[in-house]
Amino acid sequence: MSVIANISKSTENLTPNERRLVQAVMNSPTVAALGTASDLAGSIGVHEATASRLARKLGYKSYASFREALREEFIATRDTAKRFEKTIAQNSSDSILGNLALQEAEALGRVEDAISGEQIGLAADMMIRADRIFIYGYGNSEVLALMMSKRFRRFGKDVHQLDGDPRSLAEQVLGLRRGDVVLTFAYRRAPRGYEGLIETAREAGVETIVIAGNSGAMLTPQPDHLLLAPRSGASDAFQTLTVPMTVCNAIVIAAGITAKQESLKKLEKLGQLIERFD
Repeated sequence: MSVIANISKSTENLTPNERRLVQAVMNSPTVAALGTASDLAGSIGVHEATASRLARKLGYKSYASFREALREEFIATRDTAKRFEKTIAQNSSDSILGNLALQEAEALGRVEDAISGEQIGLAADMMIRADRIFIYGYGNSEVLALMMSKRFRRFGKDVHQLDGDPRSLAEQVLGLRRGDVVLTFAYRRAPRGYEGLIETAREAGVETIVIAGNSGAMLTPQPDHLLLAPRSGASDAFQTLTVPMTVCNAIVIAAGITAKQESLKKLEKLGQLIERFD
């Protein structure tokens, strides 16, 4: 199990100081992977024993084992990116486009280490079989929510894109019922209204899916299904939607395969309707 998955599984049982340590790791995983327990603890002003205790809570025998897992997850996978970096350096190392392409390639190269094909298939099956789909994207994630809403409407699904205004959000989820699915996104931090949305869905017996970056490991409450993959770039710098867009497209394609005949019929009918309205 990956470090991120272990954190996600344990987050609700962590103390405030342990959660601060986890956040420090998520903000700079490479730094944590190369440093000591004392270095990590000192970065937020807690005792070294807190870092060691955190490692054991996350399922590691010692902090050294935790650090080794960090190295394997966040450093060992960078060989391909280094080779690509050399290629770019020989051509246009100073270009914004080249540097961005390098970062995106590195992040995309790690996606399968973070999210399995089984997870993608499960999310796709849940959405294509759902009675209704409720999709919530806040801030930059709104474009992802819009894309997923349009894609699944084309499959003939009853899709509702949720509004971020607190009152509107409450009104729109009032009628949630078993058989529905809620999909949302979490990057940098939980979206506005996240806790209320997940709790309301849970009370109604509705399954929840969250597509997230590293910060998703700290979500409280945790969703039923978490698809977590880091984006490119430093956590405190500019980050694109390339990775989450790829994850979304994988779900759409998997959903189309899951219900191939039905999907093709819906798309054919859509084409006829477009001709009628055009």
